[in-house]
Amino acid sequence: MRIFPKVTLALLALLAAHVACAQSNITFGTVINKTTKEPVAEASIAIPALRIITSTDGDGKFSFVCEQSGTYDATISTDGINEFAVKITVDIGKTVIPVIEIEGETSIANLQLIDNGSMSLESSASDDGVGMSGGMNVSSILNAARDPFLNAAAFGWGPYFFSLRGLDNEQHEQYINGIPMNDPENGRVDFNAYSGLNDVFRGRTFNLGLQPNDYAFGGYGLNTYVDASASSQRPQTRISYASTNRNYRNRLMLTHSSGLNKKGWAYSFSLSRRWAQAGPIPGTFYDAYGYYAAIEKKYKHHDISLIAFGAPMQRGKNGPTTAEAFSLAGSNYYNPYWGYQNGEVRNSRVFKNHTPLFILSDKWDITDKTRLTASVGYQTGETSTTTFDWYNSADPRPDYYRYLPSWDSIETGNMDLVNQLRALYSSNPNQYLQVNWDRLYQVNYFNNQTGDGRASYILGADVIHTRNLTSNINLQHQVDDHITLNTGVLYQNQRNQNFRRVEDLLGAQYWLNINQFAERDNRPNPGLAQLDLNNPNQKMVVGDRYGYNYDMLLRSAAFFTQAIFKYNRFDFFIAHEIGNTAVSRDGMYLSGLYPTNSFGLSDQVDFNTNRSKAGLTFKINGRNYLYANGAVGTRAPFADNIFISPRTRNQLVERPNVERVRSAEVGYLLRSPNFKTRISGYVTETKDATEINRYYNDNVASFVNMVLRGVNKRSTGIEIGSEIKISPAVTLNLAASVGQAFYTSRANFKEYDDNDTNQQALVSLISEYDTAYIANYHIPKGPQTALSANVFYRSPKYWFGSVNLNYMADKWFDIAPTARSVEGVDGLDPTGEMYRSLLSQRKIPAYFVVGAFAGKSFKLNNYFKKASNDMFLFANLGLSNILNKQDIILYGFENNRTGVADNQDLPAFGDRFAYALGFQYFLNIAFTF
Repeated sequence: MRIFPKVTLALLALLAAHVACAQSNITFGTVINKTTKEPVAEASIAIPALRIITSTDGDGKFSFVCEQSGTYDATISTDGINEFAVKITVDIGKTVIPVIEIEGETSIANLQLIDNGSMSLESSASDDGVGMSGGMNVSSILNAARDPFLNAAAFGWGPYFFSLRGLDNEQHEQYINGIPMNDPENGRVDFNAYSGLNDVFRGRTFNLGLQPNDYAFGGYGLNTYVDASASSQRPQTRISYASTNRNYRNRLMLTHSSGLNKKGWAYSFSLSRRWAQAGPIPGTFYDAYGYYAAIEKKYKHHDISLIAFGAPMQRGKNGPTTAEAFSLAGSNYYNPYWGYQNGEVRNSRVFKNHTPLFILSDKWDITDKTRLTASVGYQTGETSTTTFDWYNSADPRPDYYRYLPSWDSIETGNMDLVNQLRALYSSNPNQYLQVNWDRLYQVNYFNNQTGDGRASYILGADVIHTRNLTSNINLQHQVDDHITLNTGVLYQNQRNQNFRRVEDLLGAQYWLNINQFAERDNRPNPGLAQLDLNNPNQKMVVGDRYGYNYDMLLRSAAFFTQAIFKYNRFDFFIAHEIGNTAVSRDGMYLSGLYPTNSFGLSDQVDFNTNRSKAGLTFKINGRNYLYANGAVGTRAPFADNIFISPRTRNQLVERPNVERVRSAEVGYLLRSPNFKTRISGYVTETKDATEINRYYNDNVASFVNMVLRGVNKRSTGIEIGSEIKISPAVTLNLAASVGQAFYTSRANFKEYDDNDTNQQALVSLISEYDTAYIANYHIPKGPQTALSANVFYRSPKYWFGSVNLNYMADKWFDIAPTARSVEGVDGLDPTGEMYRSLLSQRKIPAYFVVGAFAGKSFKLNNYFKKASNDMFLFANLGLSNILNKQDIILYGFENNRTGVADNQDLPAFGDRFAYALGFQYFLNIAFTF
């Protein structure tokens, strides 16, 4: 390729534009958010007829130089993909054009969070326009515009399980129209609740770290606020189709939004369908819908909005397995969850989810400076995942350790036999390494012929049925030009019904609801095997609840206050929150093992919490900022870490306590016309946490609950995000995250056997208490070193393209605390290879991936005379893992079932892990009018 002539032509084109536009007339403008009236920072503005590309600064201002009066078509983009068509009138006699209002700002990073089938990339060209002198009021960064780091984290690193700041999921908070989306029971955000509704969940505001939030105290990681009201949607009808080779193959979407009419009404609705009869991994499938409806009425002082949305879905899952199973199958995408039934593929692990949410909100402008926002949300629905149950029969899982050749090497030591088995499995993996559905039906059919039809095998589902009522009230008052006060009250009341349900009897007549683990102990009291003494020996059919059945009741309330101060050289804020969380369990089964501690309502556990944070920003000038923020506080544990075994009994951990959290961050921000960068350092510590690991223990032939107390964690690192404007159309984005997440203390633990009627901890070889030596082991939070480089080109002719490079390293397997204890290594030679292997932590090899993204928009009346001015066609193509690397380990974990007591089971319980997908594409075509 001859580069020099092309560069010369580009320079000549720029020169021609400069000749047409002399310096004598500078036109100034401002872009604001139509709903919030806040300035829109870093929006790209293109005027093709004048060959101008510029962008807004932190105050939403932009400027360009031209002496050609007239009205020109222009496009404004806040994310590099979606564009707003506007007209800009240049009048030589006037230097300021009217304020331009656009719909809610979107970021390309949003789209990745909503729909993992989409592929998006940060693109915004940036030009600060007119710089600010030291004597002027300097714009604040307390609500800074998006940066390349967040986009790299969402798009480049997110698919590989990267975790912002190495924090747990519950430390990142998300709100939709004032309602928190974090589940009170486990703290995680369920993106499945609204997945596939990209068109209407674009308007997002991000705050990373300890910056102040207008709507809540916030978490210690990424805080996201989504405005999904009807008036925030762009007035249009949009139809789109996408083809991809990711979790699903096809996607259809239809969205219509009216915008506000003269009477103050607005409505919007969106429908979507995503599906794949066969996914990229054998045995998987995908079938999902999405719906959204909103209506809004604006009065003089009130803005009342009602939205409802949901996303019913079901998909066949794939699971992690051992290196031996991958090797025998001859594929890194071996999936042990499926098999053939009558020649058809059937998956045994089917995930289903449908939890619709309804939100009613009112924004009341009490005065010009005071706004009260009240929201009430109600969510209901259920989530379930199917798995096998079996009674007095062989394990149906094809990768069960006793079925693999390695077990025969332990049992017999006959390597000839082992090699023959390996060759047999490898020659026909679909027969020996997949679920044998026909055999399961045959066993149950035999029971029908010889007995009363009692099932030996069934397919059951672990179900969580949610009912959640949430209310949130926020008051914002602007005292003057410098001081803003926020206060709010949040209340949540949730009841989760947890149970197991019969999904398929696999040809049998019924399933007997007894505890087979207690039954086989040959205890003199047969009542011990009863799961529900109120209904002994109950015969369960499809749709019945069995196994376990209890409700978890959670109530929480929080009150927060915040004051933000903005001055010429300094901004600072202070915020505080006090809260209370109450948790109790309501058992529906009277257990034979725990007749006095399983049925009915448990004692209520209350936790009082408080959090404080403050921050200071020093504005060196309009381009350079220094900031420092800090937070301290306490946090209530989640329900799963309060009850030792909620599926069986009401027993609490000893002295349940709150966790202590403290966090700090410092940073530097530079905003110049051609270069933007943010550099920040952070540290977050959690102390006195309680964690419970649950697993099946072969030594006691029962499920065991390992309660770890005094778990301390630390996450520390540096984040860098830079945007370099090489030319008006070419931008280089660089991002880096270098950190560590690790345990900082040993942990005391006890193990509780679910079949122990005394409800006491298992007595170890040393004492009732044991120590897990987990200090300095890494916490598996995805790649802890991540680097990204992205080159983005935006053409004035309405197309763009980019190439991104990502390097990820320092990724670790999750450790099994049982192996880091005196009891766990008892009997092993401290100088032996097995001892060293057991105590080491496996590191995942580093990897490098390449992606690309391109798109173009077409204004249809340029091609078809009968097309209206509002008709556009958009085409986007995203490519990831272009080098088709199929050996990237996505995640992995050690098995708690070490079996070290007899020193022979070690090879049987190998690490389990999964591989990332290879080359992927995402093609989307959208038509708007």
